[in-house]
Amino acid sequence: MAGMVGEGRPRARLLWLSMVLAPVAVSVAANQVLNDGVWSGPWLAGTIVAAVAAGLIVERAGRTLAPAARSVTETKRDLARLVQERWSDEVVTRSVGDPPIPISWHLTQKSDLMDRPHLIIDREPAVSGRSDQIAALAVAFRRLRPRRLVITGGRGTGKTTLAIQLMLRLIETRADDDPVPVLLPAADWDIEAYPRFQDWVARRVRTDYAALPDPGNRQDGADVLADRGAILAVLDGLDELPEPARAKVIEKLSTTLRPRDQLIITSRTTEYGDAVAAARRPLRAAAVIAPKALPRDAVADYLATALPAPSPAWTRVLRALREGDAPALAEVTSIALGLWLVRAVYADRPDVDPAPLAGEYARDAPALRAHLLDNALGALLAARATIRPAAWDPAAVTAWTHRLARLPAESGDHDLAWWRLTDQALPASRLPRALIRTSIGALTGLAFALPAALTAMLTYGPLFGAAFGACYGLSAVEAARTPDFAPLRVRRRLRDFSRGLRSDMWMILILLPAGLGLPGAVYYALEYGWKMGVAGLMSALGVGWVTVRVWRRQNRKPGRADEDHLPPFTAAVTPRSTWRVNRGLVGLQLMNALLLGAAVGFAVDFMNEADLVPTNPSASVDAGMGIVFGIAFGLVNKRQHTWLKSTIALLHLAPAGRLPLRLMPFLHDLHRLGVLRAVGPFYQFRHAELQAHLAARAGPPSR
Repeated sequence: MAGMVGEGRPRARLLWLSMVLAPVAVSVAANQVLNDGVWSGPWLAGTIVAAVAAGLIVERAGRTLAPAARSVTETKRDLARLVQERWSDEVVTRSVGDPPIPISWHLTQKSDLMDRPHLIIDREPAVSGRSDQIAALAVAFRRLRPRRLVITGGRGTGKTTLAIQLMLRLIETRADDDPVPVLLPAADWDIEAYPRFQDWVARRVRTDYAALPDPGNRQDGADVLADRGAILAVLDGLDELPEPARAKVIEKLSTTLRPRDQLIITSRTTEYGDAVAAARRPLRAAAVIAPKALPRDAVADYLATALPAPSPAWTRVLRALREGDAPALAEVTSIALGLWLVRAVYADRPDVDPAPLAGEYARDAPALRAHLLDNALGALLAARATIRPAAWDPAAVTAWTHRLARLPAESGDHDLAWWRLTDQALPASRLPRALIRTSIGALTGLAFALPAALTAMLTYGPLFGAAFGACYGLSAVEAARTPDFAPLRVRRRLRDFSRGLRSDMWMILILLPAGLGLPGAVYYALEYGWKMGVAGLMSALGVGWVTVRVWRRQNRKPGRADEDHLPPFTAAVTPRSTWRVNRGLVGLQLMNALLLGAAVGFAVDFMNEADLVPTNPSASVDAGMGIVFGIAFGLVNKRQHTWLKSTIALLHLAPAGRLPLRLMPFLHDLHRLGVLRAVGPFYQFRHAELQAHLAARAGPPSR
C-alpha cells in the first residue's frame, strides 16, 4: 500500500492507517454497547467494508488531480517539458555528455540513398557537424526544406545518441510555433493497424506521455498535435524492423507525410539502402548523413580528457595509438561503441593496467573487440557505484544479464517489457511451461477470489460466498495482457464518469415513465412493500442506464477537439512508472473485491428479505446464486493485474535462477549502469552488438 498512498511518504501512510483504524475502533465500540461484544457475520463484514471504504477514500482523494485543460500552445509546451525531462535523465545515465564523443557527420556520398538535392536544401553549406558541437547540427537541420533527416551508419556509430542530442537541442531552442521532437521506436509502428503515420504517432505519444482521454470520444492532445504536424517524430531503429517492413515504412512515409511534417530517422546504412532499393525510391525530401571514422589523434585526445588521472601506462598506450603502433586499438575506437568500451573497461578504472591495448591486442582488432565485449559487464559492475555490492551477486548478475540478452532474440521482440519477461523466461518444454502458466493463473485468481469470498461469506453464508469468490476469481485468469501505462488520476476519472452519468440521467428519466420501469416500481411498492419498490426502481435505473450507454456507444461519431481545452499530458512514462501504476491498480482491485463481496452479499440478503429469492433457500440455490453473481461481476470487471501475475511467476523463476526475484530493481540497476536504455515503458539493450555478444556467450537455452 505504500506505493499507492502518496508515493510512500510516512505522513500519507500514517493518514491512511489512521483512517482504516478509525471505523474499526468505532465498530468495536458500537458492537460492545449494542451487542454485548457478540460478533455476527454481517457485523464483521460491515466493519471490513467501513475500513476498506475509508482507506479507498483517503487513497483516491490523496492522488494529485490532473492539470486543467490546455490550449494547443500550452499542450506543446507541456509535452516538450516532459520529453526534455525524460531524455535529460537518460543522457545522464548514458554519460552522453561526459564528454561527448567527437564524431563527425556529413551528407552521404551514396546518391541513391537521398532524394534530389534541390528538394532538401536551398543553399550550401549542407548538413554537417560534430556530435560534440550539437548546436551547429541543430541549426543545419532547421535549414532543411522540409526538415527531414536520416541518420545512417554501421553498428555502434552513435546514431541514436546523435538523435537524442539533436532532439534535446531542438527542444531547448524551440519557439512556440516549432514542433515538439519526440523519440519513438520505429519497430513499434504496425502499418496494418495504423496506415496513417500521424495516427500511429498520436497513439504512441499518448502512451509514452500519459495523455488523458477526452470524455465524449473527441480527439485529444496527441491527435491534434500529430494532425497539425506539431510533433517531430524521431524514429529510432528502422533497421530493427523485418526486411519487408522497412520498405513498406519508406513507401508509407513518402505517401502520408505532408509538407509541414518533420521527421528524423536512424538506421544502419546497409538496411536503409536495402529498404530504399525495395521501395524503389528514397524518402522524399530527406537529407541523409553518415559518420566519419574517428581519427587516431581525436581518439587519443578524448581518452586523455576522460582519464581520471594520467599515468605512465596510459601515456605509453596513447603514444602508441598516435604513432600507429596500435592499429587494432585505432580500428576498434574509430566508432563510438569501441571508444565507449575502451573507456568502460580501462579508462574509467584507474586500477586496471591498459598495457594489453598496445601489447597483447595491438594488432588483432577482432580479438581486441571480443576482449572488450567479454569484460564490459564486469567492468561496469566494478567501476560504477550504482549497483550496491550487497544487493546483487556479480555472478548472478552476469548470468541474468546473459539470459536477458537472449530472450528478445528467442521471442522475436526487441523490447524488454517487464510484464512479458516472466512469460518469455519460462521453460521452453511444452508441458512444464503449460503447468507453470496454469499454476500462475490459479494463484492469480485465488488472490482475487479470497477477499471477495470473505465478505460475501460473512454477509450471506459460506456456500454462497465460496461460490461467488471462486467464479469471480476465475475471471482473473485471463485479462488485459498489457498494463495500464497512464497514472491512475482517479479523481479525474471519477469526475469524468460523474459528468457522463449526469449527461445520461435526463434520458434515463425519460425512459422510466415511457417504459415499464417506474410504473412497475410503484406497483411493487404498493403491492409488496417498500423494499420491493426500491428493488424495482434500482433495477429500472440500472437497465435504463445500460440502455443509454449502449445506444450512445453505437451511435457516437468521432468529434473534433476543442483546441482551447485539450486534455493534458500528465507524465513521461517509464518502465518503473508502469510497474508502480499496475502495482497500485492491483492493490485497489483487491480492496474493491472486499467491497464487492460485501455489497453482493448484502444485496442478496436484501433480496431474500424482500422475497425476491426463497426465504430459506437450499444449498443448491445458494451455490447457484453465487455462481451467477460471480460470473456476472467477473465478466464485466476488466482487470489490469500484470504486476500480480509477474510477481507470482517470479516465485517460480527465481529459485531456478532464471530471473531475479526483484526483477524491476534489477532492470533499473542495469539501466543505471548503462547496459540498458529506457524507451517509453520498455527497456532495450543500449548496444545491439553488446547484446548479441552476451546472447552468444549465454550457452544453450535452458529446457
